[in-house]
Order: sequence, then C-alpha cells, then structure tokens
Amino acid sequence: MNSQNKQISLLLSPETIHAQCLFAIKQARNASHALATLIALQTFISAAAQPSDRESPAHRAIKEIMEGHAATLREQLLAEKTHALRAQDCAAITSIHDDLSRNGFWQAAQVAITELDSAERAGAKAWAQAWCDDAKARALAASGYPDALNFQKAGISPLEYAAMTDIGNCLRNS
Repeated sequence: MNSQNKQISLLLSPETIHAQCLFAIKQARNASHALATLIALQTFISAAAQPSDRESPAHRAIKEIMEGHAATLREQLLAEKTHALRAQDCAAITSIHDDLSRNGFWQAAQVAITELDSAERAGAKAWAQAWCDDAKARALAASGYPDALNFQKAGISPLEYAAMTDIGNCLRNS
C-alpha cells in the first residue's frame, strides 16, 4: 500500500459546513441529539484540521457557523427545560435528562433555573422534592426490605427517579 492510500484530505468551506449543520439538525431526533452531533463535528474538525489551517479565515468562519448553530440549539434546549420546570412535567424532564450527559443536564438545569422567578423556583423545588419523597417511599414499601428500594415493583421508572433526583438537587443548590 503506498502512502497515498493511507489518508484522505477533506475540504470544507463555510457554505459546506453550514449545509452539513442544517442536515445534521434536520436528521437528529431532537435538539439535544443535534447539539451532540454538532459538538462531535466541531471536535473532529478541530482535531483533523492542519495546523496551518487553524488560523485561516475559512477555519474561523467555519467555527463561527458551527458555534452559531450550537448556540441556537442550546437556546432551544433551555426553552424546553424551562417549560418543563414551569409545567412540572416529569416526563419532559426525564426525556431531557435521558438525552443529555449528566454534566450537560446539570448545566442546562442551572441555566433554566435562572429563567424562573423566585415563586416558580420555589414551586418547582417543592414539586421535585415531593415527587422524590413519594417515589422513594413507594419504592421502599414495595421492596419488603428495610433500606432497599424496588422502583420496578413500585411502578416507578428508575430513569424518572434519576432525572427527578438530579433536578431536585439542582433546584436545592440554586
């Protein structure tokens, strides 16, 4: 195998990357998946770009276009998160929690919490705490063993419990 067959060159322009971002966003299941895809693409481009290209006007333009799309998706996620907290919607919070890394969820929650006024924040905090307390009591009663929780037998999704515990912790620490 000669050296020409051991690598490929990729040519990107601001127009091409804009089209690729729009395609990735359209193909993604939701905003958090689209954001994850764009972050992976950003990482790949940063790692694969030749050192001589990293300070070029085209590279800067590509980074700006990608960051613009990512910022739009972050705003969309923030709106979803804030709405879920205001609506006290466990399913929506669980869905957002499931779509993000734990750190990503924590960061999104912290920003969303700042969008709530003090009464909304207090209401969300009380709701999350009551939900977690009730779920824990039901799981404990369902287990039949002291200090052991059985969410499945209690009819509680462990994913919901994890999401609600995390949002409750975020609200308590805000």
